[in-house]
Amino acid sequence: MKQNKTGYYGVFIKKILIGLVLGIAWITPGLSAGVITAAAGLYEPIVHAIVNFPKEYQKSIRFLFPLGLGVGFGILLFSRVMQELLLVAKYPVLYLFLGLVAGSIPALFKEANQNGFRLAFLGAALFTFGFVMLTGQLIPGFSRTGGGTELNVFTALLCGAILAFGSIIPGISSSLVLMYLGLYEQLLAALAGFNLRILALMGVGFGLFALLMLKLVDFLFRQYRGFAYYGVLGVLFGSMVLIFPGIRQDMALVIDSMLFLSGAALSFGMMFLAER
Repeated sequence: MKQNKTGYYGVFIKKILIGLVLGIAWITPGLSAGVITAAAGLYEPIVHAIVNFPKEYQKSIRFLFPLGLGVGFGILLFSRVMQELLLVAKYPVLYLFLGLVAGSIPALFKEANQNGFRLAFLGAALFTFGFVMLTGQLIPGFSRTGGGTELNVFTALLCGAILAFGSIIPGISSSLVLMYLGLYEQLLAALAGFNLRILALMGVGFGLFALLMLKLVDFLFRQYRGFAYYGVLGVLFGSMVLIFPGIRQDMALVIDSMLFLSGAALSFGMMFLAER
């Protein structure tokens, strides 16, 4: 009995730590929470727990609670760090984020072409790339550094839905999408300031999107894998273009380049380990 309790608490703590990493990934542009859950062998169990929550709510709560606890701590603790980094070194941080995205692209191409390449897949990538670019130009208040849109009821719900989207689809960075929408820095401020109203609305947005869209997204990626992944690639390329901060000169260019390469190497290494 004692060993069973010890084993239970060990698993509980492990899930909290994994959730902590997921929380950090959710608010770090370029990192994908979906990839981390897949690497930890938790992607399918999480999908099952969410989809079957109404039928197996007690079992689902026991499974999801420690993960959610860790995610909450990760987001709240690291949001202040990210906020300070963007204030004191916005250009280098953005280059690091872009490197993290670039390093994940080879793995996404591999996933997309797992069952062979079709020329039509490029159409999906071009469509989503064009959609992202067009949306980026049409959204009022949009800015490349993510500072033009106030968080209200709608945008807080949207943030939660986007965080869920990045969790469901491996390879998508929720924070990168939020940055391109102009919501990222406001989200960090709400998290660092522990704005309970905004956090509650985000939770509602996350839960509603996950429950309503999880089965559909899962179906699309199972039945139209190549098209879906190339669509993801189009979103990533479009987001990278929209948040690109420009090229600086002299030593600043060297620093930016080194951070970009470091981010790419880190992300590529994480993707490589996830496949092993």
